[in-house]
Amino acid sequence: MFQDLFYPRQVVLVTAATSEKSNVTAVEWIMPAGEKPEMLALSLRSTSLTLDLLCTSMEFVVAVPGEKLRDAVMLCGTTSGKFIDKFSEANLTQVKAKKVSAPLILEALANIECRVLNYTGCGDHVLVTAEVVEVNLTKTDEKIKPLMFEEGERFKISKVERR
Repeated sequence: MFQDLFYPRQVVLVTAATSEKSNVTAVEWIMPAGEKPEMLALSLRSTSLTLDLLCTSMEFVVAVPGEKLRDAVMLCGTTSGKFIDKFSEANLTQVKAKKVSAPLILEALANIECRVLNYTGCGDHVLVTAEVVEVNLTKTDEKIKPLMFEEGERFKISKVERR
């Protein structure tokens, strides 16, 4: 498959919420999409509960996990929030965001608050583009070590130097 050519890639957690429900999912199809203003794009399965919540609220949070969240990322990427409370099951602490309704994840290295600009169908997925409205670094380490997803569902840690 063509997508096998693009490993490894960073995996993130995406949260979305309405007044009735919040959810979190693991996403590996994500990229920066602009600098001025800062924008990003991500792809979610069209049957995703997170996508439903995101399209209702038009907001979401991208949480950057590190090594300590490896098991939480696997749980969030392999189960549906339609059947369980993934925050509780993965031991993830929800924190109120500054500018959006979706929760931050306390244990993440960083949380990026986003407002949806548009979304469009891409086969069995939906491509979402969003403006970054707030960036919250929750760890003060000099080096951010995000979790990377490799072919075959293996994780590794990558060191990213801050500019």
